[in-house]
Amino acid sequence: MRKLQDKKEEQEKKIAVIEEVADNIYSIKFILQSIGYEVTSVSSRDSYQPMLKEFLPDLIIIDMMIAGGGGYDAIRQLGKSSLKKVPILAITAEAMEGKEEDVYQAGGQDTLCKPYSVQDLKKKLKKWLA
Repeated sequence: MRKLQDKKEEQEKKIAVIEEVADNIYSIKFILQSIGYEVTSVSSRDSYQPMLKEFLPDLIIIDMMIAGGGGYDAIRQLGKSSLKKVPILAITAEAMEGKEEDVYQAGGQDTLCKPYSVQDLKKKLKKWLA
């Protein structure tokens, strides 16, 4: 019974993914949807704000290496928008390890380093969507 309730709560949660690499979008969307979340994604940095304002996510997952100003700029922009209270989980490359403080200063709430496991992702989701 508890598992059914968990699934229902997850289905009520919305996650937006901002990512440039199509394969990465596909894989994270597949994982999130298989868990039971409603997911939308955008690969173009220029089009994410209108989509997010319409979708009204409970969590935003953003790849820090997106083009056109990068993830830091996108996080700062989100912090100035109507979505400023939505938690942001920044996906970072292993090479960026130790840059977590930069993510927090930009306005992100948490980081997840690539490559990550599904269990690592689930822990972050539980932390921010519980």
